[in-house]
Amino acid sequence: METWTISKTLNWTTEYFKKHNMEWPHLEAEILLAYSLKLKRIELYTNHERVLTKEELGRFKELIQRRSKHEPIAYITGIQPFMSLDFYVDHTVLIPRPETEKLVEVVIDSIKSLIPHTPSLTADIGTGCGAIAISLAKYLPNIKVIGIDSSPDAIKIAQRNAEHHQVTDRCQFIVGNLFEPLKEKADIIVSNPPYIPSSEIDKLQIDIKDWEPKEALDGGEDGLEYIGKLIENAPNCLKPKGLLLIEIGFDQGNKAIKLAQDQKKYDEINIIKDLNGEDRILKARTL
Repeated sequence: METWTISKTLNWTTEYFKKHNMEWPHLEAEILLAYSLKLKRIELYTNHERVLTKEELGRFKELIQRRSKHEPIAYITGIQPFMSLDFYVDHTVLIPRPETEKLVEVVIDSIKSLIPHTPSLTADIGTGCGAIAISLAKYLPNIKVIGIDSSPDAIKIAQRNAEHHQVTDRCQFIVGNLFEPLKEKADIIVSNPPYIPSSEIDKLQIDIKDWEPKEALDGGEDGLEYIGKLIENAPNCLKPKGLLLIEIGFDQGNKAIKLAQDQKKYDEINIIKDLNGEDRILKARTL
């Protein structure tokens, strides 16, 4: 019987993933092998001559087969890092993206600028797995966050993540549409809504279009359906001088600004760009 060490298995998997056009073949091989063997990635190298058992090889082969069908790594492992925290995810929630960390950072900076008058309530609309809401609660120990999502399955995942990060005393998750469950006015409303135009969904990477929930991606005909609803309704749910922060698509800045201006209920409307210089966040303050 052929002997498979960690080193040999890692090299073989890297080459296999290259043939299947994976974007990060070596990294993905590391993550899956470490997950399968319940090791840290660094331990793959400190134990590189360790021989895998038949059972370990069998389990790892199943993971490789799942990834070769373009199932996202985060769904296979059930974990996605975000803001230096780990979040449970499954097929019912969108996988948190690194670019959304910019949205959280802007909210944190906005709240810190108000100290010692710490906002009493922040609402995260379309919370998904709760990554934004929980990150805010984790890094800002004095704030209360309400996360709202139309998916009961997503809310279950968010609640599990809140328990894992021990913020259930300040993070509440509610099933509902947009602002419907919000019973008090918020100081800040934050959202990463669906903003991809419907016609663009089928052009996305297989890992995304075939696996992640379409309702968390599809922003309607022009990608602005939910962004427009948020901009229109947020002033009724924000306190005076309240902040609205929405993640948007790279080419939606000018349209989002116009939507906000047309409401005549905001001032200090501006677009914050990401590290690539592309539109990323609409920031608007109510009158």
